[in-house]
Amino acid sequence: MKTREINSFIEFHEIVKDFSGANFLFRGQQDYDWELIPKIGRPEFFKTVPKYFKEESIIRGWLRYSNQLLVNKPIDQWDELTLAQHHGLATRLLDWTKNPLVALFFASFDFNSDIDASVFILDFKNETIKTEEYKPFEIGLSGVFYPRGITARVINQRGVFTISHKPHVKLDKLIKEYDFIKIKIKGTAKKEIQRTLEQYGINEFSIFQDLDNLSNYLNRFVINKELGQLE
Repeated sequence: MKTREINSFIEFHEIVKDFSGANFLFRGQQDYDWELIPKIGRPEFFKTVPKYFKEESIIRGWLRYSNQLLVNKPIDQWDELTLAQHHGLATRLLDWTKNPLVALFFASFDFNSDIDASVFILDFKNETIKTEEYKPFEIGLSGVFYPRGITARVINQRGVFTISHKPHVKLDKLIKEYDFIKIKIKGTAKKEIQRTLEQYGINEFSIFQDLDNLSNYLNRFVINKELGQLE
C-alpha cells in the first residue's frame, strides 16, 4: 500500500485532486494505526463475543427491535446490513464515500487529540459486487457495492460500502487487485483542517442531518465562542 503524509488541508487537496474519477472511494479513520478491518472482525470485538453469537443472528435481533423505528423498510439482507452499519451495529461492512471531504471530516473530527489520523483512497476500478447474485453472509469474495438510498445518511455522505467475506482479515489483503493509498494526517493539523472544512459546509449537521448532531454542532460553536458565525 502506498502512503503519503499531509500537514494541512491544502496538502490534502493537492493529493486528492488527482483522484477525481468515478472509480475512487475515500475512507477516513481517526487513528492512523487502525487497519481496514470491519468492526465485527476487530480483535477487541470478536475475541469477546461468544462463538454461538452468529453474525446473521445479531442482525436478526437488531431488526426485531428496530422495526418500529424504521421509516424505510429493508427489502433484502444488503439493505439490512446497510441500515445496521449506519446506526453503529458491528457488521462486516466498511463505510466509504465518493466525497474526499467527507472522509477527511471523519478522519479529523477528534481535533482535540494529537493522534495521527488517516484517509484511505481506494481505486476499485469500477468493479462492483452484483448484490442480486449473492447473499452477504454466504458470499465468498470481498468487494465494493452500492447501497440503495434507504437512509438519508447514505445519500448525504455519498456512501458506498465494501464487504469483507473474512471480516477479521485486512481488506487490502482480501482484494489485492485493488489499489490502495493511505494518507497520514498529522494530529497537530486536525483543528485547522476542521475549520477549513467548516468553510466548505462540512460539519456534523451537514453529514448526519439529524437533531442530535444539530445540537452537537451548535454546542461546539458556543464552546469555541464562534456563535456569531451562525447568524
